[in-house]
Amino acid sequence: MTRTEHVALKGTREGLVIYFDPTADFELLMNELDKLLKNSVQFLQGATVRCYAGKKEYAEDEHVMLATVLSQHQLELAGWLTTEEVYVPGQTKSYATENKETRLWDEGMVEGSCLFVERTLRSGKSVEYEGHVIVLGDVNPGAEIIATGNIVVLGSLRGVAHAGATGERKASVSAYHLAPTQLRIADLVTRAPDEEAGGRGPEIARIKDDQLVVEAASMNGWRSKAR
Repeated sequence: MTRTEHVALKGTREGLVIYFDPTADFELLMNELDKLLKNSVQFLQGATVRCYAGKKEYAEDEHVMLATVLSQHQLELAGWLTTEEVYVPGQTKSYATENKETRLWDEGMVEGSCLFVERTLRSGKSVEYEGHVIVLGDVNPGAEIIATGNIVVLGSLRGVAHAGATGERKASVSAYHLAPTQLRIADLVTRAPDEEAGGRGPEIARIKDDQLVVEAASMNGWRSKAR
């Protein structure tokens, strides 16, 4: 989750949600929202968002101001969330109840905030994040990533990677070249094999049957092996 003192932005299974402090002045909220989006919106452009402020209700001109701030950052206001319902501005007290128990989601879609690291992590560098971490580069030996969610490296992972750091065993670590000096998911840990791991292509490590398993892409689909 990305946040300021009174505004927070979070990715959920339903999409992006902006949380407002219902006790804060609306103008203050808009100022904080503008600053928050300037720092976060580069990878969110074109998305729709919904907002949540508890039981707080805003006037129509405030809805317009909010929509204007969002549009300046290429975002679209889709509606308002209450504890159990979605309120769509412009429809007088018109609510559409969500049934989260029966909603189906595509396999492989994972909820959570995400940190993009747009550089190679060199020796001595460390990234620790409450959520998922995506590295647009390599992770060199001596560098470290610790995430409560998944870790994705769009390059070579040769440093230390710890996914599911708070105990989430469904977390995973993936890389185009997966050869970490130490790989850890939740409470399970392993090291890279002695042989050179190059040439295998993209791989993903996860926990299966209480073992760290690496799945590598091949012409015949996915092949698995335990480390």
